[in-house]
Amino acid sequence: MIVAESIGFSATHSISEILSEIPGYEVSHGSQHFVKKCPLGQGSQSVNEFIDSMAASDAAGNRTVAVHTLFPPQDLKPVCQAAGGDYWLLVREPVAQIESCFAWISNGVLSGNPGHFQHVLKASLAELARIGAPVSLPNACYYYAINHVLSYNLVALGMETPVRRMEDLLSDEAAFRAAFAVPEDVEIPHFQGDEVHRSSHRSEKKLQAMADPDREALREGFQINLAGRNYGLQIMERLLGYAA
Repeated sequence: MIVAESIGFSATHSISEILSEIPGYEVSHGSQHFVKKCPLGQGSQSVNEFIDSMAASDAAGNRTVAVHTLFPPQDLKPVCQAAGGDYWLLVREPVAQIESCFAWISNGVLSGNPGHFQHVLKASLAELARIGAPVSLPNACYYYAINHVLSYNLVALGMETPVRRMEDLLSDEAAFRAAFAVPEDVEIPHFQGDEVHRSSHRSEKKLQAMADPDREALREGFQINLAGRNYGLQIMERLLGYAA
């Protein structure tokens, strides 16, 4: 039983597809229902039910992996570990992960999704004023993306969650095998010339309608407080091993 938790925007679709091609693996991606595997927001189990379903599939002889559940780490990690599972955080170079999230939230807002727009306003307006950045739609969406990615990762890191980097998993067969307990005698098509790459959050046509945000100012101005300490992008890059 392996939970590769992630806020997303870190090749979760590609990794799940690679795993699904391996015989004996049952993979859930972007779902909080391990049995039905319905998309997020379209039905869910409790954390305990989710882990019980993974354990039942394991007992039936499968190798179970859940990727990108979006259960809060403080809820899922202890239940997974108590059941003997492996729980870790899947990450990507932070700026690249933020840019992918920005593409996703921009697409949602420009498509008229009211929930996305409300989340952007709630997360961004007061913070843009604090930073002194212009209050604009691209700035609000970009600040939302920074906060959405870094805050989730920081909660998981605060729980001493092990980290695995997307870039390593997709380029290094040994790293992929170790992360997902793939036996050495089992072939992984992705590393045999049949590479998988799924880009799921970009719509170039919509993004062309979004002006550029003030990226550098927003990255430099972002702060999140955890246990009385402020964290920003540069600290996150160091914590995840992307910077010295």
